[in-house]
Amino acid sequence: MAFNLQSAIDDLFKPPTQLQSLVDRAVGPQRDEPDLALNLDICDLVNRKKGNYPHDAVFALLPYINGRAPAQAQLALTLLDNLVKNCGHPVHYQIGSREFLNELFRRFPEYQPSLTNAVHYRVLEMLQEWRVSLCQRSRYREDLQRINDMYALLCRKGWRFPRIDSDNVAVVLEPEDTLKTKEELEKEDMDAMQAKLQELLRRATPRDLREANKLMKVITGYEQSTKQRDYNKEWEDELQALEHKSTVLHEMLREADPGRPIDDTVQELLNKCTSSLTRLRRLIAEHEAGEGAEERGDLDRMVRLSDTIGEAVEAAKELRCGRKPQMRALGTNDTGAEPQAATDANELISWDDDTDSAPNPVPNTDPVETPKSPLDDLAGLSFHTLQPISPSSSTAPLQSPSAQIQPMTNPSLPADSQQARMHRAAATVKQNDAFDFSDLLAAAKSASAKPNSARTASWGSSPDSAKSNSKSLIDFMS
Repeated sequence: MAFNLQSAIDDLFKPPTQLQSLVDRAVGPQRDEPDLALNLDICDLVNRKKGNYPHDAVFALLPYINGRAPAQAQLALTLLDNLVKNCGHPVHYQIGSREFLNELFRRFPEYQPSLTNAVHYRVLEMLQEWRVSLCQRSRYREDLQRINDMYALLCRKGWRFPRIDSDNVAVVLEPEDTLKTKEELEKEDMDAMQAKLQELLRRATPRDLREANKLMKVITGYEQSTKQRDYNKEWEDELQALEHKSTVLHEMLREADPGRPIDDTVQELLNKCTSSLTRLRRLIAEHEAGEGAEERGDLDRMVRLSDTIGEAVEAAKELRCGRKPQMRALGTNDTGAEPQAATDANELISWDDDTDSAPNPVPNTDPVETPKSPLDDLAGLSFHTLQPISPSSSTAPLQSPSAQIQPMTNPSLPADSQQARMHRAAATVKQNDAFDFSDLLAAAKSASAKPNSARTASWGSSPDSAKSNSKSLIDFMS
């Protein structure tokens, strides 16, 4: 690009902008210490105007940081620290750019001297804070990898970084457990994309313009981003994390001894829950105007959370005064009883004796089929008299066993013989026993001792049929 003398003269003599005037006042040589009120006014102006203001504010401080006046350099570094902690990702994106980091460390020697001056020490401390906080906890850490690259380069050259204060690191970003609604998360992502788009358009290189074209399509909704976040899930995870912390704190305070001081773990949980209490109450006031079912569900959860944390805060005050707090168990109402709706929902079997509230059962008119016993199939069989099977007998009803049991006699035996008397005695004693087949066995054994003619007369059949009948009875008894 050809040098334009007229443009350079116009830039030199043009009046300073409002932002440049405020920066010059904040780091002027007449100041001995930082003006915090003026620094916060500059931060408010950057947050309100946006656009190129983050870039202009950050790069306006570089001439003072690299200047030869250590006092002005310290004032400029203080203002830069305020911008990083109060202006969010638009300023974070600028300090993570290659141009800013190269200008910030332009006056550094290649290797660390034995005595580091105060300005270099402060720059190294701020770089360490950015690396620990922004590059590890920010939602947009992929845009800040240049900070890690500069840290690695300085470490390779032998530069030693000072220890940082944990309190300073904590205020660079909002606390990790800060409760944010779905709308706030979406707005935060939109602001970050717009800040990146503004910087790409300002640089206007071919590569930056192609990336800006893709980013504009995502912002306008023409295309979906490959890194689309689920805001409903993030909001649900935040609520669940806060509910878990409040539950643990509640149980630990219930078991705490009034005679002992609160330990560090309980105190840390108490501080985190207390910091979220004000935020919860503001969100409750905003959600009370919601009419949807989802808003009402979130409102109920936040109200329960607020009550639990408020009760834990009061219990901590009681413990510090040496008194045992009266805390209800979680999941119960103010009277100490569990909600009836939850009990009925979880009770699968009711053991109550009161059945008045139960609906009357509808009588079942269908015939009930009783289980069938194998002995019922043998109830109508008779082993005392053998009757010929006729076609009509298969459909005749079976008679009861007691009606069919008859004393079995063998006509081939003499009436006054000993075997005949034994048969008659056994028949009278075992008349009621339907399954006693000893007389059949005895008859079969005596019949086998007779000639074939006697056996034929006894059974009223041919010899072959008598043999088959005897064999079938023995097989059945075995």
